[in-house]
Amino acid sequence: MTKKKIFIICVIGVFSALLAYRLIYVISEKIDVRYIEKHYIFDKSFHADQKNRDFFADKYIPNGKITSDTLKFFRFLEQRLAVQSLDQLNEHLIKVKEYLGSRFKESESRRLFELYKKHLECQIELVNDKKYRAGNQAPRYILILLNKIQNLRRARLGKETADALYGSEVKEREYILRKAIIISDRTMYGKEKETRLLMLKRDMWDDRDAPIDTEGNPFNRYQLKIQLYEKDISEMDEKARDRMIQEFREKFFSREQIKRLNEVDEKIAREKKKMDQYRAAERKILESTVITQQEKKKRIESLQQDFFGKDVGAFRRSEAMRIRADGGLNKTAH
Repeated sequence: MTKKKIFIICVIGVFSALLAYRLIYVISEKIDVRYIEKHYIFDKSFHADQKNRDFFADKYIPNGKITSDTLKFFRFLEQRLAVQSLDQLNEHLIKVKEYLGSRFKESESRRLFELYKKHLECQIELVNDKKYRAGNQAPRYILILLNKIQNLRRARLGKETADALYGSEVKEREYILRKAIIISDRTMYGKEKETRLLMLKRDMWDDRDAPIDTEGNPFNRYQLKIQLYEKDISEMDEKARDRMIQEFREKFFSREQIKRLNEVDEKIAREKKKMDQYRAAERKILESTVITQQEKKKRIESLQQDFFGKDVGAFRRSEAMRIRADGGLNKTAH
C-alpha cells in the first residue's frame, strides 16, 4: 500500500471519528433536553429549607441533620480560611480542621470536616472539568448543566446528603430557569404560558408560595404580562394591540399611573415619528448625485439644527457614536 493511500485512509478515519463524536454529542444533547423537560431535579416532594437560621446560634445542624445552613457555614470557612492556590490545599484543610475542633464536640467536628472535604473536592472538580462549564447561556442549557452538577454531588456525597446540602439553592435556581424557559418561548401564546407557569408552580411548590417569586410589584407584574403575551401582541393590528395593552394596564395601575404611562407612550411615538422624518430627509441628501460631499455635510448639519434645535449637540454626539459603530461615515439608520 502506497504512502498516499495510507494518508488518505488516515484522513478518512480521523474525519469519521470526528463525525461520530459530533453525532454522539448532538444525540446526547437532545436526550438531555428531553430528559430535563420531563423530570425535575427537585419537585414539590422536596421541602426546601427557607428559615435562614443563624448557623452559630444553632451551633450545629438542628437535630444533627445536614441543611442549607451547613452549606452557608462551608462557604464561610472557604472565605475565612482561604489560601492563595490549590498547592496550599493541605494547609487550608489543616486550618479548617483546627477551626472546627475548637468550636464543636469531637464527633461533630469530625463529621463536619469529612463532609467539608467532600464538598471541597466537588467544588474543585466542577471548576476544573470543562463539561461543567456553560457553553450556551440559554436557560434550557443552564438547567441541563445544573442537573449534571447536582448529579455529580449526589455521586460524590450520596443523594441524601447532597440534596440536604445543596437542594434549597438548586431548587430555587431550577424554578427561576424553568420560568425563564416558559416566559421566553416565542412559539407559545399568553394563555398557554400562564397555564404552564401555574403548572410549574404547582409541580415544584404545591400549595406553598415559591420563595423567589418577584411579581409582587405592579410594574413587574405588568412587564411579565407583556412578555407572556408577546406573540399575541406581535400578531395584532395597531388598534387591537393598543387595546390589549390598555387592558393590562387597567389590571395593575391606578388611573393616574395609566395616564402617565400613556403620556410616555405618546412622547416616544412623537420622537419616533420625528426621527423617521429626519432619516428620510437625511437619506435624500446622502443619496443625491448632484451635490458634493462638502455640500451634503452642510445640508445635513442644517437639517439636524432644524429638527433637533437646542438638543442638536446631544443628537450629534449619539450620531457620531452610531457612525463609529457602523464603521462608515455615510451610513444611515434603518
